[in-house]
Amino acid sequence: MLIRPYNKRLHLSALIACSLTLAACGSSDSDDTDNGGASSSSSSSSSSSSSSSSSSSSSVSHTQVFVDPNSRLHIGDSTTFEREKFITLHASHTENDWWLGTNAESVGGSALMPEFVETYDVYFGRDTGGMAWQLSQIAEDPARPGYASAADAAQIGSEANGWYDFRTDEQGLQMRAQEHRNSQMVVAAQQHPYWPDGTLTGQGWAFSQTDTAEAPFGTATGDYMGLFLANYFRQSESAPGQPKPKYVEVMNEPLYDLVTAAETPEDPAKIFAFHNAVADAVRKLNPDVLLGGYTAAFPDFEKDDFQRWEERDKLFMDIAGENMDFISLHFYDFPIFPGGDNGALVKRYRKGSNLEATFDMLNQYSVMTEGEVKPLMISEYSAQTHALDNGPWVPYRDWLIVKSANAMMMQFMQRADQIEMAIPFFTVKAEWGRKSADIPYPSRLMRQQKEGEGETGEQWVYAELIDFFELWKDVKGERLYTASSDRDLLVDAYADGNTHYLALTNLDFTEQAFSVNLPDNTQAESITVKHLYLGDEATTQEQRAPQVELSNLESFTDTMVIAPEASMVISFTVNDSAADYTVDKRFAYADRYKQAISGGEDINFQFNGLTPPANGKVTLRVSVGRDHGLSLAPSILFNGQSLQAPEDIRGDDQYLDGKGRESFFGTLEIALPLGLLQADNTLTLNFSDDGGHVSSAVLELYESEQALGTL
Repeated sequence: MLIRPYNKRLHLSALIACSLTLAACGSSDSDDTDNGGASSSSSSSSSSSSSSSSSSSSSVSHTQVFVDPNSRLHIGDSTTFEREKFITLHASHTENDWWLGTNAESVGGSALMPEFVETYDVYFGRDTGGMAWQLSQIAEDPARPGYASAADAAQIGSEANGWYDFRTDEQGLQMRAQEHRNSQMVVAAQQHPYWPDGTLTGQGWAFSQTDTAEAPFGTATGDYMGLFLANYFRQSESAPGQPKPKYVEVMNEPLYDLVTAAETPEDPAKIFAFHNAVADAVRKLNPDVLLGGYTAAFPDFEKDDFQRWEERDKLFMDIAGENMDFISLHFYDFPIFPGGDNGALVKRYRKGSNLEATFDMLNQYSVMTEGEVKPLMISEYSAQTHALDNGPWVPYRDWLIVKSANAMMMQFMQRADQIEMAIPFFTVKAEWGRKSADIPYPSRLMRQQKEGEGETGEQWVYAELIDFFELWKDVKGERLYTASSDRDLLVDAYADGNTHYLALTNLDFTEQAFSVNLPDNTQAESITVKHLYLGDEATTQEQRAPQVELSNLESFTDTMVIAPEASMVISFTVNDSAADYTVDKRFAYADRYKQAISGGEDINFQFNGLTPPANGKVTLRVSVGRDHGLSLAPSILFNGQSLQAPEDIRGDDQYLDGKGRESFFGTLEIALPLGLLQADNTLTLNFSDDGGHVSSAVLELYESEQALGTL
């Protein structure tokens, strides 16, 4: 039984609830059902070139989910659902998109920004345009050719700060009322004219290309960025101006523009040295801001048997890593990418095991070289919808973006202490990126009503990306311990007083049945379920739209069904008054990484200096990059005891009947008996065939004040 979804064109408040068993909900096929239905894991055999589309069991299987309302899960120093870190928008509180084309019939009218951010409790994330516009207004320093005028920056910045503080129109009032949501802003430079290659600014001058010991290449660029931060923002609580950005990315996706797509590619080492020069110059005037890079567009570490890692990501860490406050990354799924033979569409996903392997390799190298995990900034993520980007808006495109954003964010939250912020690449209206009268920018929170099938009107209404924020609207509180018997059903939970929120995302391309289990003598009450999935009532595939449906349950005794690649948030209360207990989660990294695989030869890793927990659990994480068709099932010895290679990997098998990623790069997750863990530990892997690398070996440890509940 399905219920009517809310009306996204109004204020999203028409949610109709009813009691039902969810076994009938969301059973429509997803966009990926052409890849196959039920499947078995490719990693359980010698070949990853399985004919299946997913690495997990079929939708008939019954997953068990456990959540303990009395637990308090600490991931490092992260103990709560940090909305200012995860519920963000790729926008600032001052950009004109909020007021562009407003009319009385549009959502929020001229008060769109407060309507949106207050209704959905959203925080601002990133601005890549404001600094560039101000650069176009500033003159060259007559005493220092190739440098921005410090006097000009001081004057224009002072005027901007005063205008921000004292304007009395509605826009000014709204900006100041919402500035508390802008306290973690990221600003970033683009390639041109910031990269010193002679490209002129709006005032007809170019950044200095000088490269000396006193002024390394990039110093002039960093000097301007430092002037911008020091003059155009509030410098103290009593000073005028908008809040100062907390983070600076030296450049947005520099290697794609300057290396990958360039007719004459730059040397990556020169670009990474430029990061150092910019960071040093910015810090001279702004010791309070955090600098990072290199803002990788496509962190494909495994490409060309890890040569991409060596030539780019490792090189950046070696040259500039120590000088960066954070490492900045972009993650996108490619669900409809024309990268196959003769332009055939393929599906290359980050979500799932590929994302896990990427994080583990980067973090392990960071620990080995700097003694700690470098903080991570995910300043863009979701999906790139290549095959639909050169056409009009369709709701199916928004579904592709939303489902990826939900899955990735759930994975980010499992390492919340490592993440500075995660910003889905959702713009507001993005008329600056419109390709033609009929082809708007693809990833937008808002659309005009006339863009919808059978609709007319110039009014700005919510596009389907609003479903992401509708799903997460109410979630808050302290993190709880959760577990899932299937790696493809991601789970997370939080408690806000007596209200609990259980979030789930299905990585499978088929629906998945599951049951929710609580500790003995704990009963759930007032159960409400939000289910975000792809609807099937449409004239064409492109007109299929995500749906958010609300339902009530009387208890958790019924089996529930989550749709393909769908997400849920289940809120409930409990009658249990038992004392809370703490569970601490952390990662331990091996002594080495990136080991070449030779068939029949042992690969050894050490985990030394550990304190085994008395209660808890341990998962061994082995990340592997190999060509499809090679084994993903090594023999595994941990402290001399044999462990079974997993039959399931998180997410899809990456081959997808030849329509997936070019090679496999993912994490094998193996449950480790707690009693097997010692202070010093040896891991031995042995593959039956040659090729590829073990990129990292990591232990995921949960230490609990009492025995953890089991599934």
